[in-house]
Amino acid sequence: MSDLSLTGGIRLPEPSRGSRKTQVGSKQHFTGGIVFGEGHGVRHGLESHLEANCAMVLAYRPDTKEVIEQVRFEWFDEFGELHNHFIDFVAIRRDETVTGYAVRPIERAGQKYLIELARIKAQAISQGVLDDFRLFTEDDVCPVELFNARLFHSVRRPDCFGDLVAQDVVRSLKGVVRMGDLVEKTRLEGMGFRSLVRLIRSGHLKTLGYERISHDAMVFKAKEV
Repeated sequence: MSDLSLTGGIRLPEPSRGSRKTQVGSKQHFTGGIVFGEGHGVRHGLESHLEANCAMVLAYRPDTKEVIEQVRFEWFDEFGELHNHFIDFVAIRRDETVTGYAVRPIERAGQKYLIELARIKAQAISQGVLDDFRLFTEDDVCPVELFNARLFHSVRRPDCFGDLVAQDVVRSLKGVVRMGDLVEKTRLEGMGFRSLVRLIRSGHLKTLGYERISHDAMVFKAKEV
């Protein structure tokens, strides 16, 4: 029998770059993980459903360069005592500004917690660690933005055939057209739709209005493919 030769394979994502490990399982609340980034990507730990929504929204905003979870920051209280605060998410934007996010349901964001966040924010900004620090609650989850972010995430892997076809279709695009009409021009149905969504994600296509990306969305070419 000849030797079995294996080629190719799957490369696992890079481990989380957070300052602490998130819980793997809990009986009290949601836990999980998600992978963001090009290629094999980087793993991000999650400890609530709200954190999952926050991470998805932040990761797929057009101006986001990188998202890191559970970043340790050392701060001091009014008595000068030092404490560790783990910033739930830090978003680094393409203009290199850095914003931290504390993720917490509104009902758990009491006055004591908000005063503590304000102190942490002031110290983090004064030390040049952050440019801004914000509270992220369920009210900050836009249904349209979350839907589109989840769609971008679901089609993040390129298609060497479909993407070339979609690029050819968009290359000759003039004016504003219905997304479904572009899909028909690709003659690839679902594969064509996914490739066109990737062109929206890359900024080559844009939707005319702020809406969920669908076959009925009106789009136009924003830059050359």
